[in-house]
Amino acid sequence: MTDSVPVALTTPRPRRRLWQGILVGCLAVLVAIAALPNYVSGTWPWSAPLEVPRINQIQRLMDNPLSLPGWTLMNDEKVNIGRSRWHLAEYQPAQPTTPEIPGIVLLMRPQPWHTNQPEVEWVDLRGSQKWRVDNSRTFSFQVPKPGHGGSTENRATVTVNYFRGISDQRTFAVMQWYSWPQGGHPAPGRWFWLDQIRQWQHNQRQPWIAVSLLLPIEPVGDARLYEDLAREIGTTVQTALMAGPFEGMEES
Repeated sequence: MTDSVPVALTTPRPRRRLWQGILVGCLAVLVAIAALPNYVSGTWPWSAPLEVPRINQIQRLMDNPLSLPGWTLMNDEKVNIGRSRWHLAEYQPAQPTTPEIPGIVLLMRPQPWHTNQPEVEWVDLRGSQKWRVDNSRTFSFQVPKPGHGGSTENRATVTVNYFRGISDQRTFAVMQWYSWPQGGHPAPGRWFWLDQIRQWQHNQRQPWIAVSLLLPIEPVGDARLYEDLAREIGTTVQTALMAGPFEGMEES
């Protein structure tokens, strides 16, 4: 009786080596194509620290409050929250809102420098305000990109954390996200992957601004009743950021 031999073992070695050589060659070509722009320009991602494009535009938010259509700026100042410096601005609606609110508080922390990453902004805020948090959920909305019209393919997606924050003095409906030129998300991990992509594609870092929108509501009120209004204001804020501090940074 003749023992059967597995088919894979009967393949001639020269043929297997040929296919391995072809595979290695293809991989080498792909790596060369990816590296060619850096070779021609003489710049490499690891040769010098990469920078955020036009970071001065972002940093100016600390001194120049954001202009929001339909809202009147009443007060703005710099405040220390935890280990970070924030810009606080208070606005009143130019027209009555539904549901009615007396105004909003907009806290923003622009990226301080090229190497700063989003980390503990939400923890610092909750701790400083001593909020008891509930009614918490996550949702998304679409924002038209500046100069691209309102079609679906020309909209940026913003995902936010939304919750009720109750302190001993006041109750707020709170919406938070990290804003960037292409949209936004509350998770630092989402920024991390966008940053990696931008570094390899454009030799730049991914900019960000931490945004916390506070809508004062009745004591221990239901934040869910204010969700539509929060979406509307959040859209206004993100649109203003994309057309202002993030202008010209949309790529990637």
